[in-house]
Formats: sequence, C-alpha cells, structure tokens
Amino acid sequence: MAETEKFGLILSLWPANMKKFFGLTALFLFFYPAQTQQVTKEFNRMLVDDDFSRLSGKWDQQSNSENVFVGLDRGFQTWRKNSKSGFFLLPQQAMQFSVFEAYVNFTFDSKGNKNQSAGIVLQAQADGSGALVVEVNKKKQFRILRAVNNRMIAVSGQGEGWVKNKKAITSGENMILIRTYDKIYDLFINGIFVISFTEIEYSKGQIGLYIGAQSKVVFHRLTVKTDDDHVNSEGPKNGNPDEEKTLSQVIVKLKETINKKDKRIADLEAEVRSLAGRNVADTTVVRQKQDLENRLLVCNREMESAKSEREYLQTKLKSLEDFKQLIRENENGDIIINLSNLTASQKAQIESLQSEIKSKTSSMEQLKGEKEDLEKALQKRYVELGNLQNEKVDVLQRMIEKDSIIQVLEEKNKLLDEAYQQCRRSTPTFKEPKPKKEGRRRKKQNDNVLFDE
Repeated sequence: MAETEKFGLILSLWPANMKKFFGLTALFLFFYPAQTQQVTKEFNRMLVDDDFSRLSGKWDQQSNSENVFVGLDRGFQTWRKNSKSGFFLLPQQAMQFSVFEAYVNFTFDSKGNKNQSAGIVLQAQADGSGALVVEVNKKKQFRILRAVNNRMIAVSGQGEGWVKNKKAITSGENMILIRTYDKIYDLFINGIFVISFTEIEYSKGQIGLYIGAQSKVVFHRLTVKTDDDHVNSEGPKNGNPDEEKTLSQVIVKLKETINKKDKRIADLEAEVRSLAGRNVADTTVVRQKQDLENRLLVCNREMESAKSEREYLQTKLKSLEDFKQLIRENENGDIIINLSNLTASQKAQIESLQSEIKSKTSSMEQLKGEKEDLEKALQKRYVELGNLQNEKVDVLQRMIEKDSIIQVLEEKNKLLDEAYQQCRRSTPTFKEPKPKKEGRRRKKQNDNVLFDE
C-alpha cells in the first residue's frame, strides 16, 4: 500500500476560475510554444523498452475501488473509475531522465465514454511536488498539463487546455512521442509533429503513464531513448552568459504578476465591502440582492484563490532569486535555462504576424469602400422605389375617381329609367313610335352606344 501511495499521485484539476486566473501567467512565464521542430538531437541509445508483458517488479498492479490494473497479452489494461481526477502510474524502479525521447502507445476502450483520456507523465519529481503531462482524449484533442503540489494546471489552449487536432489524433489507438533537450520539448502524435514548447521548471524526473478520469485504456509499449552524451551520466553542461539576464527578466515578470494579483485582491475586497453594505426591502431589489450575494460568494472564492496563488508566486519568486544568487556565486554551475535562444524565432514570428495584420487591415479598408458604394446604390434604389410607390398611389386615386364617376352615371341612368316607366304608366294610349326608315333605327342605336360610352 505504501508503494501505491508513493508512486500513484492522484491530482485533481483546478476549478475553472483558478485556471483562468493563473493560466495566462503560467503560460507566459514558463510555456513557450512554437510551430516548428526545435530539438535536432539524435536519440539512438535505448534506456527503457517495456511491452508490459511482465508487470511484476515493474508496475503497481494492486487494484482498489478507484483503479483496476490487469495484465493482458496485448498490454497493460488500466481502468480509472474515479470521475473527478486522473491517476499517475510511475515505475517502481525510480529512474530519472533529462535528455530523452519518450514514446508510448495505447488504445481506448471502444465501449467506453467519449471523455476517455490517457497520456504520458514526464519529469515527475520523486517527492510528488510536480510533473508534466501530455494527454489526448477520444474527442481527438490534446493538452499539456503541469502538476504542481497535487494541482493540475493547463498550459496549452484555453480553459481546460484542450486543443483540437483531427489530423493527428484518433479515437482508438494513439502514439505519443516526446523529444527533449535543453528544456525544449517537441511533441509528435501518431508520427505527426504537433507543437514545440519550453518548460524551465524541471530539469529531470521520472517518466510514467497517465490515465484520465473514467477512462479504460490498454497501454502497449513504453520506450525511452537518449543520445550518446547522456548514456552513462548527465553529460557535459556549460554555462550560458545570458542566463543571469534571462533569469532576471523572469523574476521581473513574476514581480509584475504578483503586483497585478495584489491589485486584483484589493479590487475584490472593495467590491466585497460595497456588496456587503447593500440591504433593501423592495421585492424587485430583493432578487437583485440575492444575485449580488451569490456574486459576493464567487468574489470571495476568487479572492481566496488569488491570495493562495499570490503566496505560491512569492515562493516561486524567492526560489528564483536564490537561483539567481547561485548563478552569481558559481558562474560554471549546472544551469540550463534556454530562453534566450528562442528570441530570434519569436521575433520572426512577431514580424510575420505584424505583416499579416497589415495585409488584413488593407483588405478591411477595401471592403469598407465597397460597402459604402453598395450603401449608396441601395439608397438610390430606395429613392426610386419611393417614386414608384407615389406613382402607384396616383394611379389608384385616379381609378377611385373613375369608379366614383361611373357610380354617379349609373345612378342617373337608373333615375331616367324610373322616370320613363312612370311616364308610360301615366299615358295608357301612348305608343312608342316605330321608325319608318332604317336610317332612323341606326341613328338611335348609335345614340345609345354614345350614351353608354
């Protein structure tokens, strides 16, 4: 049981608000991503080659209510039942590596849930104080995590750190390859280069397996290689004249971050005081008060988290200052901080982005001009449509007037018919004369036609 507690580290993810608060700081200070391969070392010396055919004496196989471990012909089956946190599985033989190429491949359970995840543990510290984790899931996403004092901090992507990559990741079998030298890491998934990043927190540590929450995975193989210079020892190490300057910049950034957190804490305390003083009895305002009290609780939690993070950063700042003092006292010490070597690459990327922004700005100006022309043409169409509507109204008015005239004429015709009938009734001997000639009949018909018109 003691071995299980020693090598199995159960690390829970931070709440969402803590990750948002500290994620940018951690990413800016310790995580430097790049889109091109940075490690050019040749790793041709095999240090570890484990196909999990023999687990005894190598891996912990003791199952419990949260973890089930089973040795299969096709690999090492691990089942994490806990729904809130993942599990670190480190070899029982504690070997530490600093310059290496680590490879692991595994297969997700086809009948398991879609949130299954697994990966590889890097630079795990013997005292359990920290490690790096590269993790993929069945949704074809990957992320990079930093374990610090039983906390998991996402340093890639946003939020929980997941980054989509459908080209590289599958929902079945996946292979993760990590190549590192001078604290620079190149990540490959299924043979496809994904990202390169720098992590200066850890110089060496153990390599192991990671199984995500509510996941069932079979690990098939784990290998670790190194180069010729590091087969039997850590290899030669040389100082860097720019290390002290680089470390000073890191310390300055940490101080700026701490100052920002102090200001944020002060703002939150002021907001808490202002929210605590509100007390109204109106029904509508009572609901608003309840909402404000809920917000107050959130602010209190955020303030406590910020204070905790401030203490952590102050501790980190002190350790970096001690590290800087060690550099000054021993110029040839074992210092490997490779931040300055990325300056040229980062500058080129910045210039490329600035050029792209300038191009996008020009395109936007052109589109704005086209938009103005279209708006003018649309306004002209609106005017023409208004004129047509006015003409339509005039035509309708004339039609109404014509209908009124026709109605008046019909009424007059009706009155004439009534008068004619009355005259016939009052004169019994009256007979309508018959025309003697055809010409008179035609003339009467013509008169009737004219009358009708």
